[in-house]
Amino acid sequence: MCHPAVIAAVSVAGSLAGSAVQAQGIRQQADAQARAEERRAELAERQKEVNQTQGSFERKRTLEQYQRIMGFNRAAGAERGLSETGSLTDVADDNAYEAAQNIEAIRYRVEGQRDNLTFEANTARERALSHRKSGRIGAFGAILGGATSALTTLGNTAYKLASG
Repeated sequence: MCHPAVIAAVSVAGSLAGSAVQAQGIRQQADAQARAEERRAELAERQKEVNQTQGSFERKRTLEQYQRIMGFNRAAGAERGLSETGSLTDVADDNAYEAAQNIEAIRYRVEGQRDNLTFEANTARERALSHRKSGRIGAFGAILGGATSALTTLGNTAYKLASG
């Protein structure tokens, strides 16, 4: 039969090695989760840029459509011998107002999307930080648990050797 001190040494080594492996696993899992959250943040930032570009394009297209309509209305009015006063001006004013409203609606929509994506990116970064902190705490807990188990084993062994 093995000496109790040998059994205790093996048990202590096993406890410490097991806690080190567990700590490493906890840290790796937390880092993987943090990297996934950082990717979500990057994706939200990229989507923000895409939305801004798309919004600029939509506003420009709306303005160009308005300018084409105005050109068509002027040409149609000129063909009919109308001056650019009276009802033709009213139509032009209505078209200008409608175009401005459409452009503002696009701007507000894009701003809202940008704000939502900024919030989403910031939240993902906060979750990444939380995962990393959690990993460090979990790893420390695993190491502390292994050390406590090792010390308990040593204490029990010392007690048994002293009493018997």
